[in-house]
Amino acid sequence: MAGWAAGRRLGALTLSTFRTVAWNAPYYARLGFRELSAVEVSPGLAAVRQEEAALGLDPAERVLMRREIETTGVSG
Repeated sequence: MAGWAAGRRLGALTLSTFRTVAWNAPYYARLGFRELSAVEVSPGLAAVRQEEAALGLDPAERVLMRREIETTGVSG
């Protein structure tokens, strides 16, 4: 996915996942994702969070994460 994003000159990947499930947030952190602070949450990600809450997911158990993508030297 990072290669796909880099090829399109996207600056980052973002995701929403479970905070404490071992194969979710901790896994993504090992892949270079970091938790977003409240001021970093875009309107689009805020909408994702609201949608998840409407589906019954506890926002306290969810985390929004971001991984920067290196686009230097990517042709396209």
